[in-house]
Amino acid sequence: MPDYLPQDTAENSLWGASAIANPVREQLRESLQVDVLVVGGGYTGLSSALHLAERGVSVVLLEAKSIGFGGSGRNAGLVNAGVWQNPAYVRKQLGEEPGNRFNLALRDSPALVSDLVECYDMSCDLQQTGTVHIAHRGGAMKYLEDRCQQLQDLGSAVELIDGESAREISASPVYRHGGIHDPGAATIHPLNYARSLARASQDLGARLFQASAIETLTRQNDRWFATSGSGEVSAEQVIIATNAYADNNSQQVHGSTVPVFIFHCATEPLSAEVAASIIPRRHGLWDTQALLTSSRIDSAGRLVMSSAGRLRGSQRAIRENWMARTRDWLYPQTRGLDWAYRWSGQIGVTSSKLPRVQLLAPGVFAPAGYNGRGIGTGSVIGKHLADTIVSGNRDDFPFPIEALYREKWRRPRAAYYSYGSLALQIGQRR
Repeated sequence: MPDYLPQDTAENSLWGASAIANPVREQLRESLQVDVLVVGGGYTGLSSALHLAERGVSVVLLEAKSIGFGGSGRNAGLVNAGVWQNPAYVRKQLGEEPGNRFNLALRDSPALVSDLVECYDMSCDLQQTGTVHIAHRGGAMKYLEDRCQQLQDLGSAVELIDGESAREISASPVYRHGGIHDPGAATIHPLNYARSLARASQDLGARLFQASAIETLTRQNDRWFATSGSGEVSAEQVIIATNAYADNNSQQVHGSTVPVFIFHCATEPLSAEVAASIIPRRHGLWDTQALLTSSRIDSAGRLVMSSAGRLRGSQRAIRENWMARTRDWLYPQTRGLDWAYRWSGQIGVTSSKLPRVQLLAPGVFAPAGYNGRGIGTGSVIGKHLADTIVSGNRDDFPFPIEALYREKWRRPRAAYYSYGSLALQIGQRR
């Protein structure tokens, strides 16, 4: 099996083209008995495996396709803290004390990513230059001001920046109103981060296999028994970390989120002059448009931009052309450039816009629904799942553990996101 597969025909991912070697080469072809089975080779599963192995727990990870195949290898590479929703919203949804624990656990998620990269000498182009939630119009500043104050009350080091600072950071004629600067956030090569987590996990003794989808998972004599092709694994506890890429063998997880696609376009490395004139200090930007757009310059000087939608069939040209028009609007000096790379990935969206950790059965945990905030969130949840499994104390787990939840009207809502974004992209900025 190839190490990296496109989501749709004719996609060519920048991350796939520039990735380090995949350290996982084996397919499960034996019978193994371990303490914990992890299903899914994305950030959550890999972080779980790494932190379990650090503690001397025997662990096997099974990935159906290849390491980082899902959203972990297909995102924009912005390492942001927290979730999309404001801290007050989280407390309202979960309750005051559980909400505070949730908010604090994710407040410093970029720091965990940074610590892992440093500790295990990971090759993933981590740029600790900060990110900016930036206003595309003056009217968005009221929301950003309130959000910034809530984050500061939580103890975050974010700061509100004015229009002059926004212009200086973005070097864009559009981003001239202000925003929230998070100096602790970062950008990263997302697929290389996943592969680096895999390598570090293996170095600590975890057994990782790809092209090894689970076919059955049954309870036998107080242990869980999973079959996969020509292999099998017996484990005391299981983490199903497939999120938006859950397949028909993980129907419970599959139904717990709404599938939404994000697409990305990237240029070839820009000339030194042009590259220096766009986001000069290499922050990651994500804006307040209804069709949220993110921008960054990677370590090779490529402009990488992202927004909502899937590059499938006739939709591809519409979305690529819209992204080119948006790029020219934000950064006029790029006018006329071609996209060298384009790819898409799927995220799991929940009704609450908050991730959930489900207990599908005794000893079977299933985190899902990161709503497009997977790098930090997956890393943190994986670590805390490992802590909980080792200690046996769920009281200290900072995220609510829920029973099985199924999202209602999944297909109509997925279609709404897909065709709603497409309708906007057809006519905008022509």
